[in-house]
Amino acid sequence: MVAIEAYIKALFPTATTGKQDVPAQPPVNSFYVRMIDEDRETETRYHYRVDRAYQIVHVDKRPDTVLANMDALSTAIYQSELIGHIRVNAFSISQPAKTDNGLFVIIGVLDTSVREARVQAQYPKINNVGIRKV
Repeated sequence: MVAIEAYIKALFPTATTGKQDVPAQPPVNSFYVRMIDEDRETETRYHYRVDRAYQIVHVDKRPDTVLANMDALSTAIYQSELIGHIRVNAFSISQPAKTDNGLFVIIGVLDTSVREARVQAQYPKINNVGIRKV
């Protein structure tokens, strides 16, 4: 979540960002990143894959603003296909909706994958090798 929040902050430096909790009265021009699902799967004896889905919530004053900002975020994500070392599989967004406090919210779902190496057993190195000719 930290890497995704930093990525959003780099694209929208004036925006307020947060992780996991969306306040009841979020400020204008704010993004929140929430993890909504995780699945781990063994691929080989040497690594496994972590698939995670994140919800990105964006709040602003106008419906066209939230849509344009999420479209810009989507374009940036699909241009790079990576956020740090996180591989992006898909990113989809909902339609803007008006909140009780008169702001507009849009929600995106970011599907990601990361391959993690397993810890391997360490063996002592061979210090000397003797060769005997017969």
